[in-house]
Amino acid sequence: MLNYRTAQTADLPAMMKMVEEAKEGFRARNIDQWQKGEPNEQGLTEGIEKSVVHVLEENGEVLGMITVVPGPEADYAVIDGAWLNDEPYFAFHRVCVSEAHKGKGLAASLFSYSEAFAKEKGVRNIRIDTHPDNLSMQKALAKNGYTFCGKITLCSGSEAGDPRFAYQKILN
Repeated sequence: MLNYRTAQTADLPAMMKMVEEAKEGFRARNIDQWQKGEPNEQGLTEGIEKSVVHVLEENGEVLGMITVVPGPEADYAVIDGAWLNDEPYFAFHRVCVSEAHKGKGLAASLFSYSEAFAKEKGVRNIRIDTHPDNLSMQKALAKNGYTFCGKITLCSGSEAGDPRFAYQKILN
């Protein structure tokens, strides 16, 4: 049975392995997402300390991870397009599934559990962004009810200045 929980320091090795697999996969597909230093161990450790990183595990094995942070996000302040509304939201970042467990619907499970987490906190809006060339994430977002809202430009971190496609979902 899948278990969704807040990440712990002990999960860091499994999380870093997933990140490295994802970076390698992006490189192989000529996608420059996650190729400039982030996500990294320091950022994940900080996220664990702030209790914003969540993992999906089964039988003690970490299969996927997601960062869930309350808005507002500076990266989302300016959009070439329009958000669905200006209500409070959670932003999802660093969505990642173990290479060995891809194709099993785990990204959808991460979204579903994280959406339930947001609703428990009284928030009914989710915002997320992805690289324009990351077609697999764009497909996952569309499949899970996220609406393309426009383009943003990252304003912080190692990928500052890079374009992203922005999505939003209003939870019912």
